[in-house]
Amino acid sequence: MTSLTTSSYIAASALTAAQVQLSVASSNIANADTEGYTAKSASAESQTTLGYGSGVAVTGIASSVSRYLLDDLLTATTNAVNTTVTADYLDGLQQSFGSTTGEDGDGSSISNTIATFESALTELAETPESESLASAAVSALEDVTYQLNSLATDVQQSIDQADEQIADGVMAANEAIETIDALNEQIEAASARGDSTADLEDQLNASLVSLSEQLEIATFKADDGTVKVYTSDGQVLVDGSAHLLTTETAADGTTSISANGTDITGDLDTGNLGALIELRDETLPAYQDMLDELATTFIDELNTVSAGLLNGTGASDIAVSDTVQSDPSLMLGDTLPSEVAYELLDVLQASVSFDAAGDLSADEMSFTDYANSILSNLVNATTTAETRLELAETELSTISDTISSTYGVNVDEELTRLSELEQLYSIASTLLSVVQEMFDDLLTAVQ
Repeated sequence: MTSLTTSSYIAASALTAAQVQLSVASSNIANADTEGYTAKSASAESQTTLGYGSGVAVTGIASSVSRYLLDDLLTATTNAVNTTVTADYLDGLQQSFGSTTGEDGDGSSISNTIATFESALTELAETPESESLASAAVSALEDVTYQLNSLATDVQQSIDQADEQIADGVMAANEAIETIDALNEQIEAASARGDSTADLEDQLNASLVSLSEQLEIATFKADDGTVKVYTSDGQVLVDGSAHLLTTETAADGTTSISANGTDITGDLDTGNLGALIELRDETLPAYQDMLDELATTFIDELNTVSAGLLNGTGASDIAVSDTVQSDPSLMLGDTLPSEVAYELLDVLQASVSFDAAGDLSADEMSFTDYANSILSNLVNATTTAETRLELAETELSTISDTISSTYGVNVDEELTRLSELEQLYSIASTLLSVVQEMFDDLLTAVQ
């Protein structure tokens, strides 16, 4: 009777273990396309009692992604998002600035617009008494001022958009921080109960990736599966509780970011937040400065020849004076209009002095050359950003593929495993039935 009881227990334990393993394999197959899911395995060990085999037991369900690979994934994600944001902003700005040549041969850049004004002024210089040519020249000059206004507006809107998205990025980071903290609590509780934490750890890893999209982080994993999270400069974000980022609006309207009461805005140099901060505080203002230098020099040089021709203090408000708009002939003045026209042409065609602004050093060149220098600088910056983006995306793809191939679900392998487990389940079920029959026969014999 004792041997039959032992046999029955062994068969039942094998049946239970097979059921658990079948469930795990089925779950793997069902989640094969679930993002962030890693293949799980149920570990089984033989049991002994007094040196004799007494069955089998499932000791745990696990999926352990290499911490080194996860760290690489977090870093690659941070870099990929950073380069994506930078490339997108610069590409949008480059489209606003136009190009020197188009499909029809005519460019749309500010240098092309200045060149058009130069052509109109050349025609007017040859026939200074022509009212229609004067109107055309003033109209061409207005096109220059309008385009400078428009470019300055586009740059400022990009700056404002970056600032708004910084606040959105902080909100997204805080959501991830709260999720990580909540998952830590669930993992800690499950671990204390002896339950599997594999699925929770998958969710935790996904939340760490979400947080790394916003800023560079460092993590430390405890033996129970929970993690502590820090910023790259050591500010704690999760350590048994959630330490949320805070924002503050400065007097100039810009948003700053703090962690644990410390301003970390200047320390964020990668991820979504790092890209947005650099764009808002450095990259975009540099183009604003270059446009302002072009506009102010344009105003000063032309007004030296034709007093009061242009108004404004920079690219955002440069304009043709109301009096000249009302009477275009006043652009050349009442006396010696032909000389004024040629002097204006000389200013446009000659090299003038530009102060250092943005990424451009102080230099002497024509207005069209300076405008082309701004565009060339932007094109080079955009090209560099796109190259960095391609490299970052390749790195992220390589690491993601490595994790997927190493820890992802191989459906063919899981189907094979499922077939093997079904056979084991059938054998254990048959063994249990045989033992039960033997019990029944023994009871019948005793009766």
